[in-house]
Formats: sequence, structure tokens, C-alpha cells
Amino acid sequence: MSKDQLLAREEKCFREYLENIYSTFQPSQLSYFEHNLETWRQLWRVLEMSDIVLLITDIRHPVISFSPALYEFVTKQMKKNLILVLNKIDLAPPALVVAWKYYFKSRFPEIHVIYFTSYPQQDQDPGEVFKKRRKRRKGWSIAMGPNQLLSSCETITAGKVDLNSWKEKIERDAAGAGLLLDDSEEEDEDDRSMTVLVEHHSDVAMEGGGISQELYKDGILTVGCIGFPNVGKSSLINGLVGHKVVSVSRTPGHTKYFQTYFLTPTVKLCDCPGLIFPSVVDRKQQILAGIYPISQIQEPYTSVGYLANRIPVQALLKLRHPDAEPGKPEPPWCAWDVCEAWAEKRGYKTAKGARNDVYRAANSLLRLAVDGRLCVCMRPPGYTSHKAMWEHHPETAEIAALQEAHRREDKQGSAEENEWEEEEEEDDEISSSGEEEDDEKDRDADEEGEEEEPPSAPKSGPSQSAPPRKGKLPTRNLFALLGEDEC
Repeated sequence: MSKDQLLAREEKCFREYLENIYSTFQPSQLSYFEHNLETWRQLWRVLEMSDIVLLITDIRHPVISFSPALYEFVTKQMKKNLILVLNKIDLAPPALVVAWKYYFKSRFPEIHVIYFTSYPQQDQDPGEVFKKRRKRRKGWSIAMGPNQLLSSCETITAGKVDLNSWKEKIERDAAGAGLLLDDSEEEDEDDRSMTVLVEHHSDVAMEGGGISQELYKDGILTVGCIGFPNVGKSSLINGLVGHKVVSVSRTPGHTKYFQTYFLTPTVKLCDCPGLIFPSVVDRKQQILAGIYPISQIQEPYTSVGYLANRIPVQALLKLRHPDAEPGKPEPPWCAWDVCEAWAEKRGYKTAKGARNDVYRAANSLLRLAVDGRLCVCMRPPGYTSHKAMWEHHPETAEIAALQEAHRREDKQGSAEENEWEEEEEEDDEISSSGEEEDDEKDRDADEEGEEEEPPSAPKSGPSQSAPPRKGKLPTRNLFALLGEDEC
């Protein structure tokens, strides 16, 4: 089949696929999902060229960013191994992390499940809500999870690929973790890193005919990284490499085109743009997951209310009810009251009339949720009734110890860094009174920052379906695989 014939066939199948979706569901039932055929083609090319597929999810809402149809397509049709990465585990209790792992292993037995976080975060308490993440030097080299990923890949490849160089690299990164560099040394290292990146980096052509289906071709293991926007795909690659090679942002769709990187001479990573699969997830859950661009939201108050019903936003942000009167009981809160109180606390005012800018305050609260500074996690079915079992599970203690060890490293690194950057500290921290430096403004969600990627945000809801390449909907309901989850 020629390139033109392949592209025409894909276009026809994708058009039929969309028609089938909209003939089955009303538009109001469907969540926001990707309609750009070129983005889907990039996913297909990554799946075709990969020997092992990494499906990356956010531990706070893993079922929202997990597609049962994609699982079926990769494991049943393509006959390839799928590794589910529960990313950002520093944002969830250890018992919950273990519960999600065994939930997925029980429902989808052919996947391998590992834990990962590329930027370990310190314990969060109400006083820390206002703390902004500090930019760490050498911060990527303390990522949690590379050893688990290496172990899974060794099990899958069964000695068909020499992964000793990858193991040696992880050991070198671990030995060098925590070392601080001055500005000139960091710039030199970044230059060397980019030189290596440019040498091995390429935009893979979009035609699919030339991609070999041979596993481990030329003795090289190709690992494809796929997932929803804001689940941390680019951050995961940075964590595996040991330094920043991919820019990251909380903006959905920040990675525009899929790219490949050689981790070692025998291991190649492929970063696919974030892609949203069709689903019936509620829009406000998508917003809190960081899937829907906050800057494009016309009515953010419903999502703020959804968040405030699940975590004590008023207490965490130390808000005062707008209608509170001395000596009288506090009136009940609604989403508008939370936004107005936050606008008053932060000094958000409209240009005309100098009234409280409630819309800006609502967007600010949603960004705090997407960043993980206001954090709520979904729970797998039956978690509450079996919570004691998960808290005493052997893996729970291991994860807790691992999280604590990395938090200590993070604190030590921050303390040493403060000696180098004392003058920057005031710009990086918002006071507990809610006041902020004049030059520190809330960034729009469409800004492409170059800092470490703050995680996406909480919610609860069903799961997704991925388009088969033939343009036909599955004959059975893949959503039923996940069942009903708790909030």
C-alpha cells in the first residue's frame, strides 16, 4: 500500500469512526476529545514503532486517563506489551497508590503496573497551599520509578536486548542526585545535553508504510510514552534521562509533535503528544484533571463547586465568607462565595468599577487544583471498606518509605539551594496572608512555562475509549470494564 493510499484509508476510517460515535451518543453526553486526525496519526505511528507501550496516568484520577479500548487494541490486536505508569504518586497516600495498582491488575491482567513521579513533593498541609514549587537544580535525577520501569522491561524483553547500559545510567544518576551546580555549570551541562538531544532527536515522518514491525530491531528497545494531556509524559522522560530534555507545561497539548530520544545506545524513548480519547466523563471532571484548557472555560463556577464539595477549600485557603457578620453563625458557602472570598483575599479587582473579579478568582482556584496545591484523589471501588487492609499491605510501607526518602532529599536539596538563591526566595513564595508580590501574576493556562510540570488535578468518573483504526465502534461496552468508582 502506498503512502497516499494509507493516508486516504486512515482519513476515511476516522471519519466513519466519528460518525459512529455521534450516532451512538448525543453531543451533550460526550466529553471534550481530540478531533484532529493528524494527532491520532501520531498516536498510531508511536504504537507501530514501539516495542513496549507506556500508558501514563495521573494517580489522583487514573480511570479518567485510562482507556480500556486502547488496552484492548495494544494487547489483543497489536500483541504488544503495555505498562501502566501511575504517575505523580507523591500526591496520593501510599495505601491509595497500592489499591489502584491492584485494581488495574485485577481488571486488566495483561498489563504491568509501576509507580513513578518525576518531582517528589514535600508533605502538603493547609499552610503549604500557598507555597510555590521551587525550581530545583539537578531535580530530575531523583525521580522515583526508573528502577521499576527497568525491571519491567527486563522481564518483557527476556534478555533479547542488552539493558546493562540503562542500569548503569540509573546508578550514575542516583550517585549524582542532589549535587548542586552553579549557573555557569548548569548552562554548560544543558548545552551538552541539548547537543546529545539534537544528535539523536528526529521528527518521525507521518507516513506509516516505512515503519518496521520487527521487535527490538538492531538490538534497540523502543519505548513509546502515550497518555492524556497533563499526566506528565514529558516530565517522565526528563526523569528517565536525568535532566531536562523536554519542555513541560500545565497547558494541555504543550507537546505538539511526537519525538524520539535515545536514553542509552540500546534504549529509545518516544514522546507522543497528549491525546484525549472519547468518553462520557463530565466536563467539570475534565477541567479538574487538567484535560480541558482553563483559559477557554466560560463558566468555571460549577467546577469550583465540585472541588469545594470534596475538599475544605475555605479552610485550606483561610477564606472569610463575604456575608459573614460578627457574632453570628457563618452563612453556608456556595461556589460563588468561595470565588468572591478568594478574589477579596488576593485583591483581584475588575478594571471597571473595582469590584471583586470573581471569574479570575475561579480560574485561579482551578489552576491550584490542576497544579496539585489543592489536591483531591479518586478511590477505587471498595477502597473505603478495605482501607485498613490497604494501609497494612506490604507494598504500602515500601512506598511510604520511598516517598519519605525522596522528600528528605528534596528538603536537603532545597536547603542547600537556598544558600545559593536566598535573593530569589521572596519571589518564589506567597505569604500565608494571601498577599503576593506585585510582579507575580497568575499565569494563563495557555502560557507555556518552562518549569517543572505541576500535576493535573482531581476528580472522579468513567473511562475512555480509543478509536480503532478501522472506523467501527467496539461491539461490547468497554466502559463496563471499570464499573462504578467511588468519590
